Amino acid sequence: MSAEKRATTTTPPIRAKGRLFRVSLAGDVLPMVLAVALTIVRIVLAYQTPVTVLLGAGTEADDRLFANAALYLAAGKWLGPYGRYTLAKNPGYPMIIALCGTTHIRYQLFFIGAQAIACLAFAIALRPRIRSRWVRVVVYLILLYTPLLFTTTYFRRIYRDGMVIPFAILSLSAYIGWYLRRKGPVRVQLPWSAAAALGLVPLSRIKENFTWVLPFVLVCSLVMAVGWLKAARREHQGARGPIVRVALLVLPLVLVWSASEAVSRVNYERYGFNGTNERFTGSFARVCSDLSGIDTGEKDEGLWVSRKALESAMGASPTLATIRESVEGSWDEWDESFDGHEVYGDLAYWALRQGYYDARKNATARTASAFWSKVDAELRKAERTGNIAAKGGLRISQVAPPVGTTDLLPWARRTLDTSATLLRLDVLQEHLIEPGWKPVSPPGMFASGEVKMRVLLGGNTLVNGEVDDTSKKAAAVSAVDYHLGRVGIAAMRIMNLLLLPAIAALVAMAVRGRVKQPVESLLIALGLALTALAYEAATVWYVSYQLSVFSFDSYLLEVGKYSPEFYVVISMLECLIFAELAGLEHKHAR
Repeated sequence: MSAEKRATTTTPPIRAKGRLFRVSLAGDVLPMVLAVALTIVRIVLAYQTPVTVLLGAGTEADDRLFANAALYLAAGKWLGPYGRYTLAKNPGYPMIIALCGTTHIRYQLFFIGAQAIACLAFAIALRPRIRSRWVRVVVYLILLYTPLLFTTTYFRRIYRDGMVIPFAILSLSAYIGWYLRRKGPVRVQLPWSAAAALGLVPLSRIKENFTWVLPFVLVCSLVMAVGWLKAARREHQGARGPIVRVALLVLPLVLVWSASEAVSRVNYERYGFNGTNERFTGSFARVCSDLSGIDTGEKDEGLWVSRKALESAMGASPTLATIRESVEGSWDEWDESFDGHEVYGDLAYWALRQGYYDARKNATARTASAFWSKVDAELRKAERTGNIAAKGGLRISQVAPPVGTTDLLPWARRTLDTSATLLRLDVLQEHLIEPGWKPVSPPGMFASGEVKMRVLLGGNTLVNGEVDDTSKKAAAVSAVDYHLGRVGIAAMRIMNLLLLPAIAALVAMAVRGRVKQPVESLLIALGLALTALAYEAATVWYVSYQLSVFSFDSYLLEVGKYSPEFYVVISMLECLIFAELAGLEHKHAR
């Protein structure tokens, strides 16, 4: 009877290159069929989900900035004529939109295709530890159907925050898979080097805060490199093997640097600015650092550049003082969004940029860079001579104010509280895609730009509050999105609640010797956990200014918008831990 049962669940053995493979219907074929079927469903659903083009008032530095850049890129005009917003942000996201337009690939198809590839990479990465194909398929589907991509914030809105999700997953998956295969031959490691490059290069160009992933990348690389060198020395091998392997480690980072240099070169040839963007590289970024570091004795951490600090800077910088009237006028305009007196957080830098460009109507990137270089030199000289008092502390970003010693404990507490609040997923649930949609800008405004973007994105867009000619289908698809998002959030909440007990169970099994090579999975889990906390700590510090003038709900809305990477890393951590337990790898313990 048992022989008959095996015959019904197993296909004839397959011989390949001298090795015998036995393909199981229940253990191999069925999970693959399920994965393919549900992948097709997810792709079709994403393809039919309409996206939103927002080009109305208030989007000049966000949606409209990316839309304009994408349209110019698609037309072969780089980022278009120079203006105050042209080089304000990295061009990676507009490049993706332009790529979709020139290749006639619908934006939603590119997005979900990238997500599917990234999720597949993570599932394959875990194979050395998770032998069960069913478990790996479940891991793949959990990430593919993440509720993040059933939200307006990360999927429907044409904005860059959502696009980091697949490339973040791919980048981390590449190094996890590489680490778990570090003892294998070079040919086994080569695909993971390629995957790392495919993840890191776009990730570094989409947003400016790319450095959050580097600690994980560098630690993995260092551990592997040291292991290879020790093994070569112990086994009296030549230097060629370790050199080739280390070269593969360096290659993705070299490509990241090359991509940055390529963008900087084009910007210099086109505009005379040598950098990827003006807000985080170049002389304006240095001035932002100077201003946020001025110590005026004010204790409000939400004030990155107070009026008092601005006045001190103008007193120390004759060059900055030449645009005093325009800058003060800009401050008066921007402070209306806050308390009517101060401009909080990084919005002070936008106010400063507006003041400069209002005063210098015909400014070019070259003249702007020269202007801010003079201001930077004058402010640094004033700091050296003691004319300006400087804050001390830890810099987590060039433009954010330093974290003082007295800020460390409150910052850590707020990070933990915010992380716990985000993991309840209430903020995420509020932004699930729903069938109904209200226009943000009055019908007719920016209509020509929205129509051009609709063509570039491949159709199926919401324009001026009205859906295209498939409104009934769009409403039905959005309803499915909403319900799948609710299911995903419910599942994610359960995983969040069980994460700590699952980690404790895995550690207990490891201590009792029931898990094979537990250090590997526990080190990866620790790296992911620290990466998530470090990312959220930086995000919390960056948006804490909201608490100075707005409600806690407003703060949560802002911090949630900038936290897709946090959600992604936590999801990968949970998949790793639960896969270890569900895969029953402890059966193969030493």
